[in-house]
Amino acid sequence: MYRDTAIPPISYSIDKTLGVILEVWRGGVTAADLEHYWEAYLANPDVLEVRRTLVDLRGAEIQFTGMELSNLVSSVVIPRLNGRDWKTALVVKQPVQYGVSRQYHFFAEQYSTDSIFYDPDEALRWLLQQGRERSAGNRPSSKE
Repeated sequence: MYRDTAIPPISYSIDKTLGVILEVWRGGVTAADLEHYWEAYLANPDVLEVRRTLVDLRGAEIQFTGMELSNLVSSVVIPRLNGRDWKTALVVKQPVQYGVSRQYHFFAEQYSTDSIFYDPDEALRWLLQQGRERSAGNRPSSKE
């Protein structure tokens, strides 16, 4: 069950100048935490407009399984994106964080272009290079 604490385990801010969402995970993060977060996050029209996220996992202790992550991508993220694409730069420090990031990459490949980094500056540079070339926000068709 989601913990209602003063400091949530996942938070974000939107840098409108850069056109990037800065997301930070800290402490123990459960599947319920992630579900609660994604439901609120993906209900924000500003988030859905930007769709470029730098996710800093370095302070997180992952407390969910690959199966739980897969289920959340399928049941929460994909329906709310409704065909939109996403760009994600994941910043990790520990092997478990890297492994979960690789799992996310696999589960989200139908909507997300992402890359994993150990250096947040490199992650931001990569993310800024991704641009917003599809203003409509849809994935490319097979004809492109």
